[in-house]
Amino acid sequence: MTSQNRLTIALEDVGGTSWWASILSTLGSQYGNTQQRFVGQVDGKTLYKSPTFPVARSVNPPPPEEAWAPGMTAALAELRRDLARDGWVQVSEDGDPPLPVYERK
Repeated sequence: MTSQNRLTIALEDVGGTSWWASILSTLGSQYGNTQQRFVGQVDGKTLYKSPTFPVARSVNPPPPEEAWAPGMTAALAELRRDLARDGWVQVSEDGDPPLPVYERK
C-alpha cells in the first residue's frame, strides 16, 4: 500500500497555521480559548479539515475532551463522514490521543 493511499488524522491549532490566523484566533476568542480542528493528511499534506471547536489555552495542553472542548465530537464525526463519502476506510488508530488512520484502495 503506497503512502498516498494512507490518511492520518491530526489535531491542528488553527491559530498556529499562520501569523494572521493566530491574531484572528486570539482576538476572536473568549476566556482564553483557542480554536482547534481535525485535519486529514496524506504524506503530511492536509486534504481534509473539520469544523473548528474551542479548546482552553494552556502551556502543556492535554488532548481535548468533549467535556471542555464542546463541539469536538461533532467535528470529528463530520470529518469521518467526508472521508467515508470519498472512499476512505478506517483501518486502525495511532498517536496520543489515538486518532483514526484510513486507507483507500
